[in-house]
Amino acid sequence: MVQQRNAMLKRNYSSKELSSWNLAFATSLAEVWKYRNRYLQQINSALKEAFKDIFPASADITIGYLSSLKLPLESPVEDIIKQLAALEEREKMLQRSIVGAHLDDYEFKLQEHRMRIYASQGQKRIAVIILKLLQAHLIEKITSIKPILLFDDIFAELDTYNSQQIRNCINNHYQVFISSPKEDIRNIWQDYPIKYLKGIAQ
Repeated sequence: MVQQRNAMLKRNYSSKELSSWNLAFATSLAEVWKYRNRYLQQINSALKEAFKDIFPASADITIGYLSSLKLPLESPVEDIIKQLAALEEREKMLQRSIVGAHLDDYEFKLQEHRMRIYASQGQKRIAVIILKLLQAHLIEKITSIKPILLFDDIFAELDTYNSQQIRNCINNHYQVFISSPKEDIRNIWQDYPIKYLKGIAQ
């Protein structure tokens, strides 16, 4: 839809055609925004509870939504249509859609500070790992299927303590593939049923 709307913005179009595309675009954006907002509520709620005993700092982590639209949206479709109308001249000049779900992103915050700017590499890595573990939990809860976890050198920037805490979070619940150059990784996972792959783990 974005490509088709962009194609329209590159040529002469009627106000009726623009209104039709804006309605379809706004309806799709409102639906995406609704599901993403619901997802964030689930994740942020789980962040405060799921691993607070293992990772106390997780209770201070939140995930925000960086939207190209002006939020909040009281009446999503109508509000988006109004914003699109206000941006018409600029979009016509640039010949592309300058708002939309394709331009939005998520943002980690630690005690309301942007982790991208203020957090250490280790803190960022832990935040991402916690998010992935929560996503695995939600997938299993919704589908009753256990995801397989792939840890591709995620322990390089973590100390032994935090690596062990991640191990405790998993607690033999998931099948895990790990690649790591760190020798002590074997000690952390020694009570886990392990199969070493030649050329990868050794």
